[in-house]
Amino acid sequence: MKTQIIQLEPHDDYISVRDRMEWGQTTRVLLVWPLRGKILTRKLDLLLLKRHAESLGSQLALVTRDRDVRYHADRLGIPVFQSVRKAEQSRWLRARRKRRARPRLSRMGRTPRVRAELDALRLAAYPPPPAWLNRPATRITFFTLGVLSMLLVAALFIPGAKIHAIPEVRSDQAVIPVIASPEHQAVELSGAIPAYAQSVIIEGRATITATGQTRIPRETASGEVVFTNFTENSVSVPAGTVVSTQDEPPVRFATRAAAVIPAGGTKTVPVDAVLPGSSGSVPRHTIVAIEGTLGLSLIVDNPRKTSGGSDFIAAAPTENDYQELSALLTDSLRETALNDLKFELDSGDVILDSAPQVYQVLEEHLSPEIGEPADQLELTLRLEFRIPYAAGADLYQLGRTVLERQVPAGFVPRPETLTITQLNTPLPIGENAASWKIEVSWLLNAELDEAQAVSRVLGLTPDDAAAQIAANLPVSGAPEIVLWPEWWPRLPILPFRIQLIEKE
Repeated sequence: MKTQIIQLEPHDDYISVRDRMEWGQTTRVLLVWPLRGKILTRKLDLLLLKRHAESLGSQLALVTRDRDVRYHADRLGIPVFQSVRKAEQSRWLRARRKRRARPRLSRMGRTPRVRAELDALRLAAYPPPPAWLNRPATRITFFTLGVLSMLLVAALFIPGAKIHAIPEVRSDQAVIPVIASPEHQAVELSGAIPAYAQSVIIEGRATITATGQTRIPRETASGEVVFTNFTENSVSVPAGTVVSTQDEPPVRFATRAAAVIPAGGTKTVPVDAVLPGSSGSVPRHTIVAIEGTLGLSLIVDNPRKTSGGSDFIAAAPTENDYQELSALLTDSLRETALNDLKFELDSGDVILDSAPQVYQVLEEHLSPEIGEPADQLELTLRLEFRIPYAAGADLYQLGRTVLERQVPAGFVPRPETLTITQLNTPLPIGENAASWKIEVSWLLNAELDEAQAVSRVLGLTPDDAAAQIAANLPVSGAPEIVLWPEWWPRLPILPFRIQLIEKE
């Protein structure tokens, strides 16, 4: 017959062996105990394994030298072998439980004399009860005492009570001067907390009406110049020859027509200003320079002033307009940055500077440029603000630490009621640092001593118990006492049958 051999390990238990028995589909299962270690030594383990093998349709046998295991196996009818080979070669016979032989009376014990002696011994060992125990009055008395005892036990253990009391509530507060600075790395009891900085980038555009004026050229000035040839040869002056004043910048004119200047002679030539505007109207004897190589052979002069140049006045932005517009737009972007940061920060965080400075100008565009004609000046800015703030979690930790040091004896704080009030606006005291004052407060609940409360109300009526608790425990109002059963007149006299429940 096919046999499933399972080699047990020192760490095996009933569960692991049972699972391994299910792997095979054989009619015989042989469990081999390890040479070292004591496992499955309980009778219950072997009984469960035997039942599991029978549920699988298999017969169970063991190979072990453990005396305890062999003893229990013999009692349970499980075959035990010395080795695996012997188990495979042998026929598995179920061991039968040995029956204990009951002692039999000898023939001598059956004689009348011996039987009489046995009856005498039995009477001495088990004497009959006194006669008064069988009297009806005695039985009724003991029955009554038993019933009364049961009623007394019921009176002690069945009644119960719940005392619902509201602990006394106090408010505790403290004013704390706070200093937030990047130099502080942790929350300190003195009020020092870390300060952090948040970068906010804002872009905006604004316009302003130009308040300045500028001249715009309209008409071109014209006049005449006289060329003088101081060489021995005639010199040709082409049309468009440029002559100018010696001002800085020079006013330039161009000849209107070509001319030939005879040797040692002069000639008058009409000229027009190169640029329109009143700047082309220059006094006489100011046009004295000739551009180009003709200046080596000729000299020029204007015997009369030029005229005809004119301008008109137009609005134009000034430097003051730019400064005013830049300040207005920067203030607007600063306010926007503060509002945006408030949405990004956690609840309870405090901004340390209500007017943060511009950390960096990322983009600036001005249209038109200063002095150019325009009715409006438009400015586009993209700024980065670095705004310092204090974390609300640090303020909570600071306030809780301070309040915990002043909790009076007999009271327990309620951290969920802690509130923080800013008494003033943070005052900057350095770069990304500020100081201000806060007020922290929370509620304190009185500690109710359940043992003390229970000891004062044992066996009292509900009204007396409520009065005792109100007079001796820190409670708000009269406590509510619920009895079970509801008709029971007094509180239990056993302490563990009374429960104190604190209400909010």
